[in-house]
Amino acid sequence: MKIGIIGMGHVGHSMRDLFHDRAELVTYDQAHDSSYPQAALEECDFAVVCVNTPSGADGECDVTHVVDAIKRVPTQRILLKSTVPPGTTAQLAAATGRDICFSPEYVGESTYFNPVCDDPRTMSFVILGGEKEIRGYFLDALLPILGPHKTYFQCTAAEAEVVKYMENAFFATKVTFVNEFREIAEAMGADWHTVREGWLLDPRVEPSHTAVFADDPGFGGKCLPKDLSAIIAAARTAGARPDLLTAVAHSNQQRRAALS
Repeated sequence: MKIGIIGMGHVGHSMRDLFHDRAELVTYDQAHDSSYPQAALEECDFAVVCVNTPSGADGECDVTHVVDAIKRVPTQRILLKSTVPPGTTAQLAAATGRDICFSPEYVGESTYFNPVCDDPRTMSFVILGGEKEIRGYFLDALLPILGPHKTYFQCTAAEAEVVKYMENAFFATKVTFVNEFREIAEAMGADWHTVREGWLLDPRVEPSHTAVFADDPGFGGKCLPKDLSAIIAAARTAGARPDLLTAVAHSNQQRRAALS
């Protein structure tokens, strides 16, 4: 098997580590490679696209790099790992005639007490979103590499795209919630760490994203702020009212602004 990887950032390097001992790889990153490996990519069975999707002027997801990468790569089958607004995969498939499967990445930007997120081989699940035939192709391709003990969840591309945004929006909301409760606890004379440990005694409460850092409140980084803004913009465009998510974004902006 020969696989192309377009975009060699954090996710691209993770994909390289995942496939390197099972396939011949052709990698390309616009920022670091002077020439495009057209001939080598033409020989690939499929390409993995993991280019960045920055925020636009109004917080919307800018998919320019994704569109350019998919139009340029010569492979018929594409596994899209870049986080994109719901509907993007289907639109690109229709516009280009390519067989595109959206499979959200779960490679954490940080491995703070969650090293499992740094290696897709250790994740317990894989999500494949797209038409049935292309999902089946990638299931056959990934199963020998990732093994039979994972859950391979199949759905439409739009459902997979919403799943990814829902995940990051939930983490952003949870971080905002615990930051606010630390402020509430301290204002009422309660020790935050004692409150947190008591709260976590309830087995329904998971400890991830509950650490509040006094010198770095709220959430920052490359993923949560960008993806929260993107799903808010996409929801409004679709006619939905993301009131809670808008409040989370506003609360975090105020909290982060206090740092400067």
